[in-house]
Amino acid sequence: MTRPSLPSLSHLPAEAEHSGIREISNEALRTPGSIRLDVGQPNFPTPKHIGEAGKRAIDENKTFYTHTQGLISLREKLVHKLQQVNGITVTPDRIACAPGGVGALAAVYGAVLEAGDEVLMPDPGWPNTRLMLTWVSARGFFYPCSEAAGFQPDLDTLEGLITPRTKMLLINSPNNPTGAVYPKGTIERLVEIAQRHNLWLLSDECYDQIILDGTWTSPASLAPDDPRIASVFTFSKTYSMTGWRLGYVAGSEELIDTATKVLESNSSCVSTISQVAAEAALDGPQDCVGEMVAAYRHRRDVVVDILREANMLINEPTGAFYCMADISRSRLAARDFAFRLLRERGVS
Repeated sequence: MTRPSLPSLSHLPAEAEHSGIREISNEALRTPGSIRLDVGQPNFPTPKHIGEAGKRAIDENKTFYTHTQGLISLREKLVHKLQQVNGITVTPDRIACAPGGVGALAAVYGAVLEAGDEVLMPDPGWPNTRLMLTWVSARGFFYPCSEAAGFQPDLDTLEGLITPRTKMLLINSPNNPTGAVYPKGTIERLVEIAQRHNLWLLSDECYDQIILDGTWTSPASLAPDDPRIASVFTFSKTYSMTGWRLGYVAGSEELIDTATKVLESNSSCVSTISQVAAEAALDGPQDCVGEMVAAYRHRRDVVVDILREANMLINEPTGAFYCMADISRSRLAARDFAFRLLRERGVS
């Protein structure tokens, strides 16, 4: 029987690229015994009390749909977390839960961006924030966060990139992949630039509680009455819950109402089991977070010493759990270096 020809597929996926991170991660999954340093995932088990809460949710038949924005009891706990940890004051109706931090970012994109809109985003940065623009037919333009500047944003260059089509400024601190944390003065200027040019400010704060040195500031804490600021967080990194797929966004009522429509159409709601487990994460002892951060700090120190001795150190990260290495002496492109390292040394 002759296979029928397919109707045409959407041109949008064809325009999207695969993430290089996922390419190397998928190859590592096919490499027995590989040492996994690829995808941004803690290697700690989910804390026991969180896992037990998830099991109880199944046993107690808490396995049905919730409100698209999430359980009201969870959002009430998030109100407290945002106030205590981030200095952000919101009400439960100004929070929407999503399938991971990436789901929350995508919901904001869908709520704000239209075809032809431009978004300013950091370079280096997490590639998915650019790849997701494909689905809303928007365009990303990069502002430099150079090695020479300690991977801090060049604010003058950033402001020079703003055009009449620029609609959003994306920031990510602590940063993936550089580990840079923007000081309060930089955050203040970023907020001021966004306000002066009437831009949406999307703050990716998925590593908000993984601070290795110094302090960190949430933009929304500096401008509590600005409805154009959206703050995205996740349970994935703080509590080692990447597979539970639970992130959330806090913002103005108008933004959250619209983002909720996006979430309703593509995910209905986050897994109820994950939401119950997240409540246990917020209610339970936070020692687990401190212990993981202490371990990351120790590992950072070890890696920095090794890279410095090898003359490969670019920067000393102060947040998240990443460190950049100088591979210029290899004369290889980053992708080629990564795959060769996996093939020859079993490290991804």
